[in-house]
Amino acid sequence: MATAATRQAGAGLDRLRGQLDKAGFTALLLTSSGGRRYALGPTPGHADATAVLLTTDGTVATAVGDLSAAVDAALRAAGVAEGVVGAEADLPWEVFGRADSSGVRLRPAADLVFAELACCEPGELPAFAAAAEVAAVGYTAVMDHLHVGMDVRELSGNVDRSIRRAGGLLGWYDPYGAAGAAGSDLVTVRGHDPGTARLTATAPLRYVLHPLVNGVVGYAAATAVLSEADGPLRAAGDACAAATAALLAALRPGAPLREGCAAFERETGAHPAACRIVALRGGGASLPLLPDSTVIAEPGMVLGVRTEVTVPGRSAVELAETVAVTASGAKPLAGTPLRLVELY
Repeated sequence: MATAATRQAGAGLDRLRGQLDKAGFTALLLTSSGGRRYALGPTPGHADATAVLLTTDGTVATAVGDLSAAVDAALRAAGVAEGVVGAEADLPWEVFGRADSSGVRLRPAADLVFAELACCEPGELPAFAAAAEVAAVGYTAVMDHLHVGMDVRELSGNVDRSIRRAGGLLGWYDPYGAAGAAGSDLVTVRGHDPGTARLTATAPLRYVLHPLVNGVVGYAAATAVLSEADGPLRAAGDACAAATAALLAALRPGAPLREGCAAFERETGAHPAACRIVALRGGGASLPLLPDSTVIAEPGMVLGVRTEVTVPGRSAVELAETVAVTASGAKPLAGTPLRLVELY
């Protein structure tokens, strides 16, 4: 059974409420982890909310349980019986059907949510830089101790200790490609032997770092191989590095963010590949930017950029970085190498 509670939105959500009103929305429905965290902040008891509804009059309603029932409960708790409610993408059809039957019209608002989570006030930027630096500490903790036969649990323990000493706590769980992953709340690792949990000489080791520092996420990923890379692995690494550089070069103020993904795809060519651009505000990663998004890059945005090129039959090369959009273009904040690292 879904339950709901309401409270008044804080001053930090005033801008978002204004954008809702300007767009003709009565309210905004947030169902992603990043969106929910942004709306609720550190409020005790709301961390497990399934749906968050923010209205233009400043009411925040939350509900837990089944998604369809939670949306209905949040709408009722906020007193929204009609009008247009903006929703994040990827909601199941039954949510739309249930809302429509109550007189509420759900309309996509993915771009509005993404832009709000990506755009930071000048005073917030130092916190993101500090969180990215802590992710870089985790990178060093991984690379300084890697060896063939290492238990992946020892690796994640090294990262935990180093990041926590540097002030990173309570990492968010990385949601993308989690199958076959190991690690902790501060690092997600792939590339170990699933039967022994140990690292091998030839399998590419991929890991994503995601510490939280004062509620701000640090974001970085790297791929290493504990031997000289063979031809297919090196080709994938070179392709991923070149395509990632092309993506970052395309993140120019005034240009649609989707041009970054288009540049990545052009550079990877025939290689099986994927990239994601996510917003990091709210203490986690938002849903990825949609391919048809119209969000424009502007100074003050902080983005998580994640890229991957598959090695046929052998996992993938994966890279990620925390990026600030400045007047001159994209500025990497973690500074970890955006290339395949060979350790032998």
